[in-house]
Parts: sequence; structure tokens; C-alpha cells
Amino acid sequence: MARIMLATQNDELRRYLAEKLKKSGHTVTRVADLGAALTILEEAAYDMLLTSVDAANTQELDFARAAQEIDPDMRIMFITGFAAVAVKRPTESRDTNDPLSQPVHLIQLPKEVERLVAA
Repeated sequence: MARIMLATQNDELRRYLAEKLKKSGHTVTRVADLGAALTILEEAAYDMLLTSVDAANTQELDFARAAQEIDPDMRIMFITGFAAVAVKRPTESRDTNDPLSQPVHLIQLPKEVERLVAA
């Protein structure tokens, strides 16, 4: 299973998703502070970064870019209020960049995390 960093400032979302992902067998590190998350990423390798994104705030996008610079091979998935979107690397096929159904039911997330990590 995957080693996942779950970095979001939303306490309830972070708690809920961590619980679901752990039940699916993943190792999850929960982080509320994005600056602290970057420090952790510099010290340890993760298969995936799962973070929320708010259209009114680019802080999460800047965080994801910095995380990708630290580990270019790490998968990144954004969760928005309407969908989860996996970011593809240039060498990947188009279908790994497609949003899940909108709105995504969070029960689907562990399955989609496994799909993205395996890609």
C-alpha cells in the first residue's frame, strides 16, 4: 500500500480521509500546516501527496508545486469542493489527469488513490 501525506487545513476533511485511507491499508501522515508539510517531505519519501485546493486561495497550489520540486516522482491529488483531480506528469497518459465524477463520493477516494499510485 501507499505512503500518503494528507496535507489540508480542513480539520474534518483531514480526519475523515485519514481514517478511510488507513482502513484501506495505507500509511497516512496528517499535516495541517503546509510549511511544516514541506519540511517533512524534505526528510521522508511519500508515494502520494493528497491536498485540498480552494479556488479563492492559491496557497495549496504553491505548496503542491514546491512539494513536486522536492520529489518529482511523488503523485499529487487535489481535492476540491466538487471533485478530486489527479495531476499527471508529462510522461503519463491523459486519463490519469481526469477528474473523478463530480461531486466525488469520498468513499471512492481510497480506490482512486490506489489507481493513481499504481499508474
